[in-house]
Amino acid sequence: MRPWFFAALLLAGCHNSPLPEEDLRPAAEQTTVPLSPGTMPVRIGEQGPSFAACGIGGEVIAPSIPVRAAPFEEASVTDALEKGRPLFVCTRSIDQRWLGVVVPPAAAPQEGCGVTSPVGGRRAYEGACLSGWIPAAAVRARAR
Repeated sequence: MRPWFFAALLLAGCHNSPLPEEDLRPAAEQTTVPLSPGTMPVRIGEQGPSFAACGIGGEVIAPSIPVRAAPFEEASVTDALEKGRPLFVCTRSIDQRWLGVVVPPAAAPQEGCGVTSPVGGRRAYEGACLSGWIPAAAVRARAR
């Protein structure tokens, strides 16, 4: 009985179906799609309902920096900021390399963009001002 069982078990693993073609191609021939992190909205109200929606003011210290749709180098560029441009820092990425910012219009830098007063809870920024992600090294914190 045991030899028959062993033979049946061996034959059960054998079949004539070929492997899919893409499994046989070298890795260099396979097409790849570039990484796209998508978008990640800037969150406001991170410090709670007793504090301003974006508690830190800042200004750009780099000559020109891109504003990205998500906190990654691969994310799409939505705008660019010049040196000295004021902004509100609302959140940070987990690795602390990116800041989620809300940027008032250049013509009205004193505009609060709805982030200088408290909000009920954490949520994505949906106001009219520019928002996005910039490298933390390109910003100097300042008093508001």
